[in-house]
Amino acid sequence: MSIENRPAKRKRGVILTAQGLNRLQTAKRQSEIQQNAGNLYTLEELRDRTSLSINTLTRIQRREIAVDRHSLESFFSAFELTLNPSDYTKQERENFENQQGVTLKGQVPLNSPFYVERPPIERLGYETILQPGALIRIKAPKQMGKTSLMARILSSARTQGYKTVTLSFQLADATVFSNLTRFLQWFCAIVSRSLGVPNQLSKYWDDIFGSNYNCTDYFENYLLAAIDSPIVLALDEVDAVFNYPEIATDFFGLLRAWYEKAKYGDESSDVWQKLRLLVVHSTEVYIPLNINQSPFNVGLSMELPEFTAEQVKDLAIRYELNWTNQQVEQLMALIGGNPYLVQLALHHISNEEITLEELLETAIAEDGLYSDYLRRQLWNLKQYPELVSALMQVVKSQNAVELEPVQAFKLQSMGLVRGHNQRVVPSCTLYRQYFSDRLSRLQLNLIQDSRLATIVFTDAVNFQANLNMNPERTQAQLYQDFQLISQLAQQFEGQLLKSFGARLLIYFPNVLNAVNCAQEIQLALRQTAEPPIEPLLTHRIGIHLGEVIFSCSDIIGTGIKIAELLQAEAPSGGICISQSVYEAVKNFLPLQPINLGQREFEGIEEPISLYQLDV
Repeated sequence: MSIENRPAKRKRGVILTAQGLNRLQTAKRQSEIQQNAGNLYTLEELRDRTSLSINTLTRIQRREIAVDRHSLESFFSAFELTLNPSDYTKQERENFENQQGVTLKGQVPLNSPFYVERPPIERLGYETILQPGALIRIKAPKQMGKTSLMARILSSARTQGYKTVTLSFQLADATVFSNLTRFLQWFCAIVSRSLGVPNQLSKYWDDIFGSNYNCTDYFENYLLAAIDSPIVLALDEVDAVFNYPEIATDFFGLLRAWYEKAKYGDESSDVWQKLRLLVVHSTEVYIPLNINQSPFNVGLSMELPEFTAEQVKDLAIRYELNWTNQQVEQLMALIGGNPYLVQLALHHISNEEITLEELLETAIAEDGLYSDYLRRQLWNLKQYPELVSALMQVVKSQNAVELEPVQAFKLQSMGLVRGHNQRVVPSCTLYRQYFSDRLSRLQLNLIQDSRLATIVFTDAVNFQANLNMNPERTQAQLYQDFQLISQLAQQFEGQLLKSFGARLLIYFPNVLNAVNCAQEIQLALRQTAEPPIEPLLTHRIGIHLGEVIFSCSDIIGTGIKIAELLQAEAPSGGICISQSVYEAVKNFLPLQPINLGQREFEGIEEPISLYQLDV
């Protein structure tokens, strides 16, 4: 019988509505805080309190299988609630299945039966957020359940009468990150609106005091003073800020300062103890933040683990799959305990769209269940050519592999590998199978891949002279400059291919992006040089559009040589472009470049016309 013609399963009795579940969870949580030292009630404790069987309690809370109305009344009355008609419904399976899809994209709703708790994480979050001046950091690779956990901690705080503000940096326009003042004013305005208080930036912002001071003053003497209850400020997707090193350094330093203000014990401490911070990010910090000036080594750190076999089996039951331990082991042998991959599999298997056996056979197929997810992972990986070869080593080896620490760190932060005795292995068999196949193809395709490409070549022209005067200071500054250039290149879709000495080689698939990025690099480097304390490094940039040959993570050809020669022709702190670049971008430039005329270079057959860009 086809799925379409299969008769729907009907349920007897009633099922909690979203409103009913929320009322029950709120009352239960209040009781746990007041009568159980904040600890979650076990099923055995709920059984003793409600006089209901553990099986019935499980059915009620999961909202999968209907129960009799009297059981709901008993559960509600145990927490001094009266069951209302709006708290339950006679729910058909079709409506229930429609709710399942919500869990597959983004946050798992608060009323969803498919949220999997990972003790003691939730309890720690609920307890910590009640502490004055608390700071909680939630980190994990993407789609591990960070935002879902954040939502539950916020919900728990609201049951205590706390004000909550959720701010996702993914919603910020690019212009917000143009400078620190613009960013912090946007930040203050968003929090004001979320708290329902008027925007008073004009009253509290005075440029003479600097952006950090103004933002702190705005919070201390206006926002925190205007609200009587504690405020939980949840900062989601803070990864977006990592792409702007100068803003990130000041902003995260500011959050650290606020956290410490609550601990000072002076007159302002009481005000700052009202603020509770919840910071969520997908990866560790890549930029070189001063660890003593950022919030990433204080407060409660919560790193989300994968699901255990017991949790996967429990989740299968919620999807009404009567799985054996062997079936759970088969699924986990393929995908581990990755929450998103587990949910995706159980959802489609429970809807009878695919069997477990079919999933195991077609997992890495182009039209398989995980095809979209895997393609996104491959695309992300290809943005970092130096990681392609590193991951290739890992998936091709049957033993744990020792990688360069930064490469291992980045692959772990992407969720692709996991540590094993200071070495790494693939996070799951699915990754080993998929990337072993796709990366092999990628390397073969790139062995002699000739294409038109834009090459940016940078060089710190006074590096050697500065190195002779102050080696430690110069090396540190070169590292910071390289970090800044690398971050800006990524924003403009560039790929850093090589670094040698004080030079960088960057590939751009789009010539206009390359020119815009080069201008942003020089502007950013000038801003960091004010006011100069010691002789600072200055960089020259050359840009050429021509034929190059890719060889896996390397790139060769005459186009590289020309870009290097153009760099040498640029003035200190300037940019020099070739005729081919000029023709491609001349209609988009705000200022007319300076024509430097033609140059003949050794090893290059034809003379090259050069242009100098104003910055």
